[in-house]
Order: sequence, then C-alpha cells, then structure tokens
Amino acid sequence: MSLLELSKKYGKDEYSLLKENPSLENLSFFSSLSLGNTEWIDIKGKTLFLGSQIAILDDLCNKSKVYIYEDDAERLGSVQAVFDIDIEYISDFDSINLNEFDTVIAYGSEKVSKLIRKEKPNTKLVLIFDNKYGMNYFEEEFGDKEKEALSVKAVREWIGEHSTYYPYPNYRYVYKLFSDKEMPGAGELSQIKAYDYPRFALKDIGERFSQAAKTGDFDSFANSYIIVAGGSEENVYIKYNRTRLPKYQIKTEIRIKDDKKYVVKSALKRESIPHILGMYDGKKRIKNDSVTVLEGTFKNAGEMNFPFVNGKSLSRLCEDYIEKDINGFIEGVKEYLKKIVDEDALNLDAIFDNFIFDGEKFIAIDCEWIFDESMDFIKDRELFIKYRALHIFYQNNADKIQNNFSLTETDFMARFGIDDIDGMDFIERSFQDYIHGDYQEVYLDNYFVETISHETLNEGLEALAELPHAKNKIIELSEINKDRELIVKELTRLRTLTDNHVNNLGIIIDNLRHENEELSKTLNVYNSNLSIPFRIRRKLSTIYNRKYPKGSVERKKLNYRLMSIFHPIKYFKLTHSEQGRNLIEGEFKIGDLYREKGKLNFPYVENPKVSIIIPVYNQIHYTYACLVSLLENTQGYDYEIIIADDVSTDATKEIDNFVSGLVIARNVTNQGFLKNCNNAAKKARGEYIFFLNNDTTVEKDWLSPLIKLLESDKGIGMVGSKLIYPDGRLQEAGGIIWSDGSGWNYGRCDDPNKPEYNYVRDVDYISGAAIMLSRKLWEDIGGFDERYAPAYCEDSDLAFEVRKRGLRVVYQPLSVVVHFEGVSNGTDVNGTGLKRYQVENNKKLQEKWSEEFKNQYDNVGVPNGFRARERSMGKKVILFVDHYVPTFDKDAGSKTTFQYIKMFIERGYVVKFLPDNFAKSEPYTGILEQMGVEVLYGNEMRTNIFEWIESNQANIDIAYLNRPHIATKYIDFIKEKTDIKIIYYGHDLHFLRERREYELTGDVERKNASSYWKSMELDLMRKASISYYPSNVEVDYIHTFDKKINAKAITAYVFEKFGNIDYNPDIREGVLFVGGFSHPPNADALKYFLDNMWDEIYAQIKVPFYIVGSNATDEIKALHNEAKGIIFKGFVSEEELKELYEKVRLVVVPLRYGAGVKGKVIEALYYNDPVITTGVGAEGIDNSYNQMLVADEPGDFVNKCVTLYNDKEALKNMSKAADDYVKNKHSIEAVWDIIREDF
Repeated sequence: MSLLELSKKYGKDEYSLLKENPSLENLSFFSSLSLGNTEWIDIKGKTLFLGSQIAILDDLCNKSKVYIYEDDAERLGSVQAVFDIDIEYISDFDSINLNEFDTVIAYGSEKVSKLIRKEKPNTKLVLIFDNKYGMNYFEEEFGDKEKEALSVKAVREWIGEHSTYYPYPNYRYVYKLFSDKEMPGAGELSQIKAYDYPRFALKDIGERFSQAAKTGDFDSFANSYIIVAGGSEENVYIKYNRTRLPKYQIKTEIRIKDDKKYVVKSALKRESIPHILGMYDGKKRIKNDSVTVLEGTFKNAGEMNFPFVNGKSLSRLCEDYIEKDINGFIEGVKEYLKKIVDEDALNLDAIFDNFIFDGEKFIAIDCEWIFDESMDFIKDRELFIKYRALHIFYQNNADKIQNNFSLTETDFMARFGIDDIDGMDFIERSFQDYIHGDYQEVYLDNYFVETISHETLNEGLEALAELPHAKNKIIELSEINKDRELIVKELTRLRTLTDNHVNNLGIIIDNLRHENEELSKTLNVYNSNLSIPFRIRRKLSTIYNRKYPKGSVERKKLNYRLMSIFHPIKYFKLTHSEQGRNLIEGEFKIGDLYREKGKLNFPYVENPKVSIIIPVYNQIHYTYACLVSLLENTQGYDYEIIIADDVSTDATKEIDNFVSGLVIARNVTNQGFLKNCNNAAKKARGEYIFFLNNDTTVEKDWLSPLIKLLESDKGIGMVGSKLIYPDGRLQEAGGIIWSDGSGWNYGRCDDPNKPEYNYVRDVDYISGAAIMLSRKLWEDIGGFDERYAPAYCEDSDLAFEVRKRGLRVVYQPLSVVVHFEGVSNGTDVNGTGLKRYQVENNKKLQEKWSEEFKNQYDNVGVPNGFRARERSMGKKVILFVDHYVPTFDKDAGSKTTFQYIKMFIERGYVVKFLPDNFAKSEPYTGILEQMGVEVLYGNEMRTNIFEWIESNQANIDIAYLNRPHIATKYIDFIKEKTDIKIIYYGHDLHFLRERREYELTGDVERKNASSYWKSMELDLMRKASISYYPSNVEVDYIHTFDKKINAKAITAYVFEKFGNIDYNPDIREGVLFVGGFSHPPNADALKYFLDNMWDEIYAQIKVPFYIVGSNATDEIKALHNEAKGIIFKGFVSEEELKELYEKVRLVVVPLRYGAGVKGKVIEALYYNDPVITTGVGAEGIDNSYNQMLVADEPGDFVNKCVTLYNDKEALKNMSKAADDYVKNKHSIEAVWDIIREDF
C-alpha cells in the first residue's frame, strides 16, 4: 500500500499500521521514533515545517500553529489525509517569508539544502539532516548514492551561532540524542541499533563508533545532525525507550541548568505515568548496605528529577580487572557482584553500568525494574540478577575476555556458579517480552540488519577455501550419526522382537500348560479304563444307551420305574403332589432342564421398562432354556415377556403350565416369523421393545448396557447385542452391508474377546436375534416391513429405516447373547425352510435401498472391514498412543488424555487407543470402549502392533503420541513406514522439570536426567508435525534451543459441563491438598508444606488439612496426625474427591519444581475453590481473573493462607473468579479453537 493509502486507512494509529505493514519507509514516515528530533525543543507560536513526518507533525500541532511545505505530492497528500485542516499547507517555497514564523524546522537533507539557499532569517531554526561523512555513507561502495547527505561545515557557516545534537542511530529512528556537551563513551555504541546500515562494511560499524567515541571524533562521523539556532534548551542527552509496551515507555535526560547537570526520567505516554510513580516506591524496597540508592524528587506525576553523579562506573572498575591474571579478574568481579545484589534480590536493574563509584561509595543510579508478583516467570531472582549483570558485562567486553583468558561466555558464567545459560537466557527473554511485548518486533526486530565487516568477510573467504575439507568432515560426521541412529533403531527393533518373542513364549507356555492339564485328565481316564470293572461297566453302559438313548421317553419311563423300586418314598411324593406331577410332565414335554429348574415364575409389573418379545414356533425346550436365562440374568429393570406363538403344535401351546407371568400372543393361523413379531409387538406395554430369538440364552447383565446406551444419546435409535455360538466362538459383532447388498456377520467364528469386537460402534445392521428400540420408534416405522415376509432381511431393513429418521444403529458388546443359529429358521438357503427366503429378500432389500447402498463400502477383492464395521466413512481416525489406558481419576496426565479423547469423539472423530503396556485395565478400558474407542490390548496386539499400524495406515489420519518415553518407541516407525501425520504431546517438558529439580536440590543425577530427556524430547519434536505443551512457558523454552520446532501451547484440561456451585464459606471448613504421589514434585510439595508452613497455619486456624492422592508411600501415609489436624485420605473416588472439594474452604498447591500447567490447580478452579499456590504451580495459567493467590516464600504463603481463610468476602470473590476463568478458558469450544487447524 502507498503512503497515501496507509494514511487514509490508519490515520494516527501508527502501531497497527506498522504491525500490519512493516517497511523502513513506513517506519520513518509514520513512527514516533522520529520524535526524538524535536519533542524536547521549546516550540510555540507559529511553526514552519519543511518536509513531512506524521508523528512529529502531530506533536507540533499540540504546541503551536503549524504550516507545512512539502513538494512530494504523495507525502503531502498523506499529511492532508491525517491532519486535514489542522495544518496550513504552503505550495510555493520561494514565496515563503521565513521571518513570519517563530520556529522554522527543515527535516531532511533535501529540505535543509533548499533552506540554506535562502537568506538566514531572524527566527529559531532547527535543521535535521544526514552527515555526508557519517558511518552510513562512509562505505561509498555499498552506500545509497541518491541520498543527499550534507557537509555539516556548509550548514554551520550559513546558520552562525548554534548548538549541535547527534540523533543516534540517525534522525529517522532516534534512540539516543547526544550533544557537544554530552558525547557517548567508549563502548556505549558497540551494540548498535541497525536499521539502514549497509549489509557489508569494511569494518564493524559498532566497533567504529566505539573507536570514534574513544578518540573524541564521534561528532565527525555521526550519521545525522540536529542543529539548533536561537534556542536555550537545557537538554544535553536523551535516551528513549519507545520499543516498550506503552505502559513502560519513558525517556531519560541529562540537562544542564546554571552549569549544573541533573537527570530527569519522565513518561512518554499517559499510560506510563504509573511506571514513573512505581519507580519512586520501588526504590524504597531495596535493602543494600553496600550501596546508596539515588533518590529522586517529583516535578510532576510523570517526571522525576535526580542529581547527576560523577564518578567511575562499576563496569569500568570491572574492566580494569581484565588486565590482571584470570584469578584476580574473576575474584574482583565476584567482589563487585556481591555489592550490587540487594538483600531481597529485588533490584533487577543491578547491572554494573547502573552503579557509580564517586570516590567514597557505590551509588545505584538506575533502579527502574523492581521485582513484583507479576514477574512470576523469575524463580531464582538472585541467580537471575547475577546472570544479567555478568551477561551484559561479558557482551560488552567479549573480545578482551576471550583474548586475555580464552573464556567463552559458558566458561565465564560457570566461574560464578551459573551453568544453565539456556534457562537464564529464556528468563531474560521472558523479562524483555514482559517489558516490550510485540513493540520490539514492530519497531525494531522487523528491520534489524546484522552488518558483516570486512574482517568477517575475509574469515568467510578463508573458511570457503576450507569448504571441501569441511564438507567431507560434515559428510563423515553425518554418516557416523546415521550409523548411530541405525544402531538405535536396530536396538529398538530387536527389543521389540525380543518382547514379542518373550510374549509368544509366554503364550506357548500357557498353552502347553493347559494341554498338559488336559492330557493329565485324559491319562487318568485311560488308566481307569484299563481296569476290568470299568471295561464291564462301559460295555453295559453302551448297550443301555443304545436301547434307551439319552433324553428319550423310554429312558425317562425306565428311570421312573427304577425310582419306584429303589426310592419308593421319593417316587410317592413326586407322583402325589401337584408340583411333582408338574415336574414329571415338564420333563417329558420340555426336557431334562425342566426337572432341574421347574416351573418358572415371572412377576407381573404394571409399567415395564422393556417388553421382551420372543417369537416361537414349537421347540419348547429352546424357549424354556431362553426363559431360564432371562429369569436368572435379568436385573435392574422391570420387564415383561411376550411369547409370540405362531400356532405351535408342541408344549408351547400350554406353556402357561410351565411358566407363569408371561404375556401370550398366539396367532390363529401360522404367520411366519416377521408377521408373528409385528402382531406380538401390538401387546407391548414397555418403553422399549426387545426382540429375542427363542434359540438363545442371555448372559449375565445383558439388559442394562442396552438401555443405558440407548438413553445415553438421543441420537441412538436402535441397539443390539454381541452374539456368540454355544462353543464360545463369535457369531456376530454387528453386521456390514456392502454396496452390492451382500452382508457380513462381522467377526464370525473369531475370538469374541478381541479388542475389535468389544467397543461400542455404529453398524450397518444388527441381527434380529437380539435387538432393542423404543416402542415409539417401532410404531413410527410401522414394524418390520412385510414385503420381507415370512422372514429374512427384515432386521437390515429396520436398521435402514432407523437411519432414515436421522438416528443411529449401535452395537453394544457388553450385552452378550448365545445364539443356536439355524434352529429358528434352518441354515439351508436352497432348501424348503424359511432360510430359502434369504436370497429372495436380499434382492428386495437392494431395490428398496438402492440409493443408500451407493454410500456403502464396496465389496471388492478381500474387503477391509476397518471402516465398514463402524460406518466411519468421511471421518478422520486418530490413533492415541500412551503408556496405559488413562486412569483419569488417579493422575492429571491421564485426565488430560481422557478429556481430549472425549472432545475428539464429540467432534465426530474416530479414536483408537494404544496402551503401550497392552493391558486391559479395568474399569478404565471398559469406559473407553463404551465411549466408542477401540482399545488395542492383549498379547496378539503386543506381538503384531507394528504390522497393525502399517496395514491400517490408509485408514489412520493422525497419530497422537503422548509422553517422550512412549512416543520414542513409535515415532520412527510411523514416520518411515506410513504417511500418518504425527502430533506429539509431551504433557510437560521433562528436561525442564528435571533441570528445576537439580537447581533446587543440587542432585547431579537430575542434571544428567535433564540432559537425557532434552536429547530425546527435542528429537521427538523435530520429527513430529507439531508438538503440544500445556503452556507458552514450555514452548518459549523449547524455542531457545530450536526456533524451527513447530510447537504450540494448548489448554491441557477440557470440561464438558460446568456445575452451578454455591460456594458458601460459612458451611465449609478445612484445607485440601491433592496430588498423585508417583509424581516426585507432589511428594516434595507436601513435605515442604508440612515442614515449613502447616504448624504456623494450624496455630492460627484450627482446621483439618486433608491429603488426597494415589500411590502414597509409607512415608507419606505416616504424615497422618490428627493432633495437628492432618488427615491422610489417600486415593479416593471421583465422587469422594468432589465432596472434598465442595467441603473445604481452600486448596493449596505448594509446588517447588515441575513444568507445565498443573492439573491439580485447574481441577480445584473447576470446583470453584480458592487456590493458593507457588509460581511453579501457577505457571502457564492466566491469572488475570485473580482466581489464585501466588506465594513462593513460606512466610508469605502462611500469611496469605491464614488471611484468605478468614476473609469470607475474598473467598467468595475468588470462587466466582475461578468459575469465570474455567468457563472461558477450559470449555470444549475454547480448547477446540486452539487446535482446530491441526486436525
């Protein structure tokens, strides 16, 4: 966009303009960086401005009546677009009478050249222009020939008496302003603010400026001049801080009045006035007997005056030690370092440059940054202050230190006990971000040029000559690295093979053990068979069974005759009682089972939840067995049983004699299976109808899973059971209908305990042998479509009818039914039984649902049922990998995983879960399976998991790998063998956590562990498409090592529902600590709290302190002490934990180390409990809602705990703030907005 277009769009909103349109031209024309040229000059009356710069003109309009001459049409138009009639516009330069104005400002070399061709007026003059011999233009070979730089001599001759000022780095972007009375010191300009310097130079420009300052030649080589005539300004030096956030933007000036220097600090913006006021208050907090803190006085609310201190800076004193031997140098710096760090380590501005030795004492001349709670990212303040002072000193003197002592910065820092430079650098950058926000980027970083000197170029040319050798060395090292990676991969592969081999051996051993047991039994039988008595008995038994077969009427009659002879009393009672005669009759008409179970009695219920409809045609023995299983295995809900008798000719027609409480729906004429079901359903009174074949038996707890599933989601219309054969093999786990109309009984004859058959999922249809739907839906559909009469395909048709109404058909594996398939309708599709209708009705099904069949999967070759079995066409599949099935009520990491799985399912994704231990951990595995997640457990999966991943890769979109020690097992295989996108979630940054523990304890093992995790975690992140961590703290820390890593901070904890908790402190009592003790930081936090804080708290508030957490050691359990109010609860259920959260007044999280967002803090906030924690506990959590109190020192923690506990109003406010925070930051919508683009 042109300057004019930008002016029209943004007006005076320079921040937005520069943020969205960064360029040097825009920066120099619009930005307030240029204000350093004029804002300090006393200007009033009428002002003529030759040139154009938006920020300067805006400032001038507030001081005087402004006239402008600009011969560049676009620039003039841009000014007019911003200021309109606030400025007078002059078009003819020659007609200007300069003496009519109180001040004339010529801005830029071109305008100054034009001005000095006129006669010098008797008015105040301000000439701003580039130096022809400035550093920018000294490099003629690289310089911009079109710039009209001037010789300062010609200007001075024209203007006469004047004062000269030197804007640095130049007049377009003023960071510092020097004058003839206050020139830069040696080294002060070595760290240059580089904007439009040449990319290449004969010599390092920063070094050149330092040399010029050292020799007193800075005035000759300054890039720009400001020459003022007719003024009496007191300013001799100004430093601007305009790249900070507005609330911290200030300037520091040195002024001279009555030949006496003084210093002024003042706000550049209205928002920064509180910062000036805070500096005054902050200085009073510094306690340091070695140093005198310079005190200031207020001229007004936004301006403080300080006396000017003469002397030698501490930096110069330290530099003197560089000339000594290394021990003298280090000890000398150490001595000065001790002096500048205050007692409470609050003065973050304690760098050597900010201390002056006046010959008698050390004076702290600048203490702008005093630590407060908003700087919670600084944990070890004393170490950080030392690091800052040493880092800045080293950067300013790096060449000398390296030349004299061969010390790198790492070596230098180590001499002072600072070995985590990366960590300190991260905190420093966090500190700078705290001060600058993105203003540093908008006003500086976007334009930074790193000038390369002639010496550096020569070094590069020398290195280039060595390039072939270096390249060969790189290739050699690369090959070595590849070999090492291959070795690691091979070791991983061998470990996997070994694990699989061990696993297979275990299976073989178990099988052999079972076979041995069976062989032992067989051997015992054979041994007994060898005896002569047994042979005789077996021979007689064979003859007896041949003459009187088992179950035959003749055998039963013979048994009763024998009973009358050998057990006459028993026989008499049996034949002379009504019950006995019923048993005899039932045994003859139904079978042996009746003799065992007798007459069945089903209670009558007025309002049954379920009507169980059993269609029957003869086969009373199957029907009776089915009813026995129903009576024994149906609990939890009221039900009625409707026997749909299709004109049976066996004992079914008199079933009332053997079973009471049934509803009998008997047809007058034989209707066939389908119409028989429709007719019987008319008698149903239940909310739900369940069709159950009579050739089935139900397993324990078969009913409640079906009802619960139906009622869990209004979108579910029909559910069905898992069908197994009597021998235990799977008959069907839901059915598949292919696009050609053919069907699959999914899983037929396989092991029903395999993971793929044990999770809730949508299916194309469910066998009519065991299906449930609401009576309302059944009636709306009109029952089974009678075009399929007498039987077959009616169940598939019903499933399509259910989906036609926008409802789902779902398979429930927890409901298990044994089905004697073929008994009801036979098995021969070519015979004369009902089975023959299967082929004919399949054609009718295809005709009716031809359009729907087009959306089914194709039955081509050997079709893969991976997606067809769960109707997941068009849905993305996510493979979660973690250490084990999430124990969401035991640890925060598991809860995060569990919540994310729920969120993905709600968003329509299909989730597969791979627990690395391959264990079917209950109840957690069952909970996931009931959510619709296939959990890949068992020995077969353990052995074949990589084959499973590779063979199903086309159906898996994303691999969501958790935790470094788990992800590292899978990431190489997935990356090399598949095209699956990899998302890595670290949970917390392990190497940061270990590093912090090392810093706290000094345990070298923790330092080594940090190095180990660092290598692994960074490697994982580089291989993953994107890496997730719970907070920006970790993401920023990662980027200190590798900015190219694609890492994102996500919200770690997701909540579906939010309760309306009425927090009433009047009915609450106690303090709560929650944390799983398998996580070392939690155990440390509890012991730290009890050892250092609880006694003092308990002395002031006699309330119980509850300790909750799984995997507690004996040491933790022994902390229980009722005399001190300490109540150890250990692991509690979710319900009990909820009760505790709603019982106590306060939750404490006194963590000393760790990394990432802490689940226990978020959980407490979810329950709206006020929380007191440490900086570590609060890390990564936005506390702008004031939902937490943070305290790192034991005394402060105790005071806040006691004060808050007794302040009921504050407790209520924090509870409300916690509720607001969680709802705004941890809802599914809020979390999804963060990660949506990655999925």
